[in-house]
Amino acid sequence: MDRLDYLDHAVVLIEHEHVQPPRPTLDEVRSYLRGAPFHNWAENARRFASCDVLDPKDHKSYLRALLYPARFIYSWIRGGVASNDEAVAFLPGRAPRGLDIDLITHALQCRHAESDPVALFSARKLLLTQVEACARLVVE
Repeated sequence: MDRLDYLDHAVVLIEHEHVQPPRPTLDEVRSYLRGAPFHNWAENARRFASCDVLDPKDHKSYLRALLYPARFIYSWIRGGVASNDEAVAFLPGRAPRGLDIDLITHALQCRHAESDPVALFSARKLLLTQVEACARLVVE
C-alpha cells in the first residue's frame, strides 16, 4: 500500500476542545521557586564557584548557572516563564541589589555565539554574589 492509499483509508480524529488548565498564582509560583529550583541552582553555583577548572562536560551547565538568575527573577516577578533573551532583557531596573547583570548578559552572548564558556570562568566567584542577590528576593 503506498502513502496515498494509506491516507485514503486513515481515520482522523479531530478534537476542537481547547483546554486551559488554571495558571498558578504568583504565590504558588514563588513557593515553587523558593524550593528545589532555587536550592539546586544555588548548590550548583557554589560548586562552580569552588572549582579550579571548568570541565568540558560542564560547559552547558555552567552557562545555565550564569543565566538562571535572569529566568528566576523574571518568574519571581511576573509569575511566568520566559526565554533567556526575554528574561535578560527584563532585568534592567528590576534586578535585586547586588545582581551582576553584565555577567548574565555576557553569558547570554556566549550562548548565542556558541562560544566556549571558559572565557567566563574567571567570573565564577561572582556566582556566590548572584545567589545572595536572588536569596534576598526569596526572603523578602
